[in-house]
Amino acid sequence: MYFAVNPTSPTLPAQIAQQIESLQVQHEGAPFHVMALVDGAFDEEFFKSYPRSRWLRHSLYANTSLQSLGTAAPQLTTFNGQPGGLLKWLENLFSECSGKPMLSIIASAIDAESLQQHLLPYLICRTEDTVEWPVRWGDTRISSGLMDSLIPAQREHLLSPLYCWWSPSRQGSELKWRGAGAAFPLAAEFDKLPMDDATFAALVDSSEPDSILSNIYDSQPDVLRAHSPFQAHATVSRHLKVASAHRIEAARARHHFGVLSLILRDEFTKHPAMAAALSRVFSGAEYFDEIRRLPSSFWESAEEYRSTS
Repeated sequence: MYFAVNPTSPTLPAQIAQQIESLQVQHEGAPFHVMALVDGAFDEEFFKSYPRSRWLRHSLYANTSLQSLGTAAPQLTTFNGQPGGLLKWLENLFSECSGKPMLSIIASAIDAESLQQHLLPYLICRTEDTVEWPVRWGDTRISSGLMDSLIPAQREHLLSPLYCWWSPSRQGSELKWRGAGAAFPLAAEFDKLPMDDATFAALVDSSEPDSILSNIYDSQPDVLRAHSPFQAHATVSRHLKVASAHRIEAARARHHFGVLSLILRDEFTKHPAMAAALSRVFSGAEYFDEIRRLPSSFWESAEEYRSTS
C-alpha cells in the first residue's frame, strides 16, 4: 500500500517528550495522562507483537455502530512507564509507525476510557441529508483537515480535556492542537457531528489525491520513484485543482491528469498546446481526444525534460 506521507522526522519524539515534560511541570498536581492514538486500519497486527500485545487499550469505536471493525479501529493506549521512559516509548512508537499515517500523541486531563466517551459525538458525522459517515481521527493524513472543518465551538469542545494533541504532518514534522486541559469537560450538544454539505464535499475532495496516488502505485509504481510521498501528494493535489478549473470531472481523466503531473515538468499546463487543449476541454471537448491530438513537440519537450532531470 502507498501512503503519501514522508517518514517521521527523527527529532519529533524528542520534541514531543520535551513539551510533555514542560506541560507536566505547568500542571503539577493536576490529572495528566499521555496516550497514543493508533489507527489499526493501517496495521492490524500492530498490537499483536510483544510488548504492545500487553498494553491496555481502548477502541474509539467501542459501543458504537463501528465496533465490529475490531483491531482495524483507532485505539487509545496509555503510557504507564516511568517518566524517564517516555522518550524511548515515543521513539519506539514512531519508529514502528513511520511512513504510515496511523500515530498521534495526546496529553489529556482525563483517562483513555473517559476520553473515548468524550470523543463519541465526533466519531460519526451526519450530513444535511442525514447520511452518516465515520470520521477517521486516527488517520494523520486528514486530521488537520478535520480540525479545520470544525466550527470554533466544536473545536474548542473537542479539545477541551486535552493539554495538547500532536501529529506528524505529511512532511513528517510536527502538527499540534492545544486544549484547555479540563478535568470535567462538558457534554457535547449533539450525538453525531453535524456537517453541512459544502464541508463534507470539501473533505471528500481532499481525499482524492491519496486515492489517485494509491491507484498509481498499484498500476504504475515507477511513476512515483522520482518523488517523495509528500512531493507526490502536493503535485497531484495542485494539478487536480487545475483539472477542476478546466472541468475535467471523470475519474479516469483525473487519474490520467494526475499521472501527467508526476511525469512531466510542473509547467506542462502552460505549454501552448496543452493550454489550448485545456481550454477546449473547458468548452466541452472530450479530455482524451484532446490528449491524443497534442503535437509531438509537446511530448518531445516533456521527454527532453525527463531525460535531463
